[in-house]
Amino acid sequence: MQGYEHKPVLLNEILEYLRIDSGQEGWFIDCTLGRGGHTEAVLKNSPLCVIGIDQDEQAIAETRKRLAAYEGRIQYIHGNFGELSTLIAAHFPDFPGAVAILMDIGVSSPQLDDPSRGFSYQHGAPLDMRMNRNATVTAAELVNRLSVDELTRIIRDYGEERWARRIAQFIVNQRQRTPITTTTELVEIIKAAIPANARRSGPHPARRTFQALRIAVNNELANLEKGLGQAFDLLVPGGRLAVISFHSLEDRIVKQRFRELVGGCQCPKHLPCVCQQREQARIVTSRPVRPTTEELAENPRSRSASLRVIEKI
Repeated sequence: MQGYEHKPVLLNEILEYLRIDSGQEGWFIDCTLGRGGHTEAVLKNSPLCVIGIDQDEQAIAETRKRLAAYEGRIQYIHGNFGELSTLIAAHFPDFPGAVAILMDIGVSSPQLDDPSRGFSYQHGAPLDMRMNRNATVTAAELVNRLSVDELTRIIRDYGEERWARRIAQFIVNQRQRTPITTTTELVEIIKAAIPANARRSGPHPARRTFQALRIAVNNELANLEKGLGQAFDLLVPGGRLAVISFHSLEDRIVKQRFRELVGGCQCPKHLPCVCQQREQARIVTSRPVRPTTEELAENPRSRSASLRVIEKI
């Protein structure tokens, strides 16, 4: 979005935990390039070469222009990190491995602020929500096609919305009269579905439903689960993977997958080890790293960010 000042979340923490400094050489993979804030800092503060991946072609085009001065050190790939191994193999058949990999999960601020993308409940727009505009499924298709039960599951499981079934029923009732095609129409349906006393406090009443539909449209959680293991496999020994998530569903997946990647002995603790399995990773952040008070004041959208880091042994 023209005129937008991009503020990468947890930037100082990323540079610290991924050990980005003037002495580090090798490859850095930014799995969610966006407007390139994290990648720009990596390029400025180290001699690392960068592979920037994003499923949004508009984001890649704008970042390519903005980071033109680093053209010799950065390669761009259009794709989803859920297919990370395939993307890297196709573009770099002899890839030696990465010393650092970053995943910054979820929708970007420019996508939210561009009304034409249909991500925000605060702007009137076509009900789209596709991060990859070449994808075929939109939020409008979901709300006009899925059953009450299917919509309930999405809104409940992905949005953690208490009024999921009621919202789903209101959506189906409305579309029987006329198709739902805009964000404004959906917001009004959600407001009508949630009782007035439940709308008086807490976040915007449409926030959880919009989050749920966005996750469903972009298959975000499944791609996260697939991408984590692939990213870990691409690390060199001693390399680190950092993941920034923005809600509890993502963070739970990252936490559980990191525990699985650590591996090690699976024998009961009260018995001698017979499996002889060694740990293949160590978790660098014992608990999620959150934005500082200073960052929250400068960038309120960072408030729900949560960083976890794992290192390959």
